[in-house]
Amino acid sequence: MEHKVWVRVTRCQLLVNCLFILLLAVACCIMTVITGLGSQFTILTGASPSGSVVRDLHHTMVLYGSGVCALLLLTVLLSTLSVLRESQHLMAIAFIGFGFLFCTLMAGLTWTQVCESQVEASFLDVYDHLYEQVLRRSPGEVRDHLLLAHDIFQCCGKTGGHQKVSPTNSLCENAADQQDCISVISGILQIHWHWVRASLFLSLGFTVYGMVLSSFLFFSLPRGNVWDRRGEYSLSNALVCRSDAKPITPLIQLLPYRSAQ
Repeated sequence: MEHKVWVRVTRCQLLVNCLFILLLAVACCIMTVITGLGSQFTILTGASPSGSVVRDLHHTMVLYGSGVCALLLLTVLLSTLSVLRESQHLMAIAFIGFGFLFCTLMAGLTWTQVCESQVEASFLDVYDHLYEQVLRRSPGEVRDHLLLAHDIFQCCGKTGGHQKVSPTNSLCENAADQQDCISVISGILQIHWHWVRASLFLSLGFTVYGMVLSSFLFFSLPRGNVWDRRGEYSLSNALVCRSDAKPITPLIQLLPYRSAQ
């Protein structure tokens, strides 16, 4: 009886864990959409030359985020079905899904730790390239890209130790917004990395917890039985004969007749 209670508690915990993973999947989808379609990233990615590192990094981040969202949703679906249908095979597949998701999240966390500075430097190099081209009187398309970047980031040029844009270039529509674009872009990237890393860490924690719960339920469910009926046996109808059953002949009547001594 105590074992059945533990099994039911574990089932409830796994369902709650799936709910939190579902919420994290939604959060990761939102972060992926912001990374792929956010103006802060698309303006610099679109201004970069074709075949640049920024484009490859941007596509890699969007592709990885989409893969993580799909794995989170698939793992939630498999875990929920395995609990509701009380299937040992589905529970085994859900455990494998948790393990694969764990490896994917660990790879993403490692990549964010190693390549964070490279991504930030690549985006800043794109802005530096635009800035230098405008100072050299490049065509109007480059200037439009730079003005749009200033409008999105609410900054203007490079100040504070960097070369400042000449007023004749009229790149700052509002003098009050003349902040250093290098600092503003770095701050936005740092905030974005913070949320991405927090989402990955939370997803990793719930993934490990889901692996523990699914493994416990897998070994608690023998093949051919269900969790709720394990250990329950009904003897109330064991002595009730069916109406169409033939009466059983006593064994003594089948023995040869022997006269009394």
